[in-house]
Amino acid sequence: MGSNNNNLILKTVANLLKNLSSRNKDIISRRFGLKKGRKETLESIGRSYGITRERVRQIEEFILKQLRESSKNDSEVDQFVSLAQNFVNKNGGVIKERDLFKSFSGNEQDAAANSLLVLLLALRNSPMKFAENDSFNAFWAIDDARATAFKNTASSLENILAKNKKPVSDSNFSSLITKYSVAGFDGGELIPSHLGAFLGISKNVGKNIYNEIGLINWPEIKPRGVKDKAYLVLKKANAPKHFGDIAKCINIANFSGKKANTQTVHNELIKDGRFVLVGRGMYALSEWGYKAGTVKDVLIDILKNSSKPIHKTALLTSVMNARMVKENTILLNLQDSKVFAKNEDGTYTLRKA
Repeated sequence: MGSNNNNLILKTVANLLKNLSSRNKDIISRRFGLKKGRKETLESIGRSYGITRERVRQIEEFILKQLRESSKNDSEVDQFVSLAQNFVNKNGGVIKERDLFKSFSGNEQDAAANSLLVLLLALRNSPMKFAENDSFNAFWAIDDARATAFKNTASSLENILAKNKKPVSDSNFSSLITKYSVAGFDGGELIPSHLGAFLGISKNVGKNIYNEIGLINWPEIKPRGVKDKAYLVLKKANAPKHFGDIAKCINIANFSGKKANTQTVHNELIKDGRFVLVGRGMYALSEWGYKAGTVKDVLIDILKNSSKPIHKTALLTSVMNARMVKENTILLNLQDSKVFAKNEDGTYTLRKA
């Protein structure tokens, strides 16, 4: 329902409240935010009437009981409840509250029309509201059983992402869902509308700027600060980059917050062990197998970890896989006879002390 129909629900609620005392009408209006869209606390209302917050809560319950009784056969109330049920059912039986608001009034924010709807839904048992908590944004479910099924599905989806240990595209996420046989909220197949509801409601799973799905505490999904943003853009590039180019990539990407300063980016790359200097100003991710240190350090490390001498060709390949460096630079370092010993067959070992 769009904003043009907001007057209709306003009229319906006005008729519903007309027989209440002025005090009770004021209390229920303020508790549900019927005038401004924002509900008031029990304490705030209690102060204005010189009564306790518990007394306000009792009055609210009494009013709702009255309204439930008087609206039993109210076809206009039933019309709005039925409309909300349709929105919820189209979404797999579960919908994020903000999405319900947008579908109903065209406005997902706290608006009077949305508060009027919440009041009418409070007079019926379906759909049911589930308040925001640490794991979920506020949502509505067609019934308690569907809410439980949704929470079970959400837990399964979080678990398969945790097992995967890295963000996935929509298609790869669907493949994981099939692989682990995760059921939808209704016990059937997990369809796109279910997945959309899950991503909207869950606080533990989200999407990054590249539309990849993962756990919200992963830096690839919700980067915190310049270093995480650098990690994400470099991982997406899948190749070493100059620190200046990394800063440009951060600023081109659709991150929130202020623009990244090139020197700040460079400083973070130096301090963070996830990054390795592999050439002049060039950085790679250590998880790619690149090694820190000078070319000589890399050569020493390779030979130290080898159980037998290594041929020059294999050494060149190993070093160039670990660092962005020219072949001649490697050969020049191998000429240090105090550190490296060249055998007659062209292989190298570390010179014994």
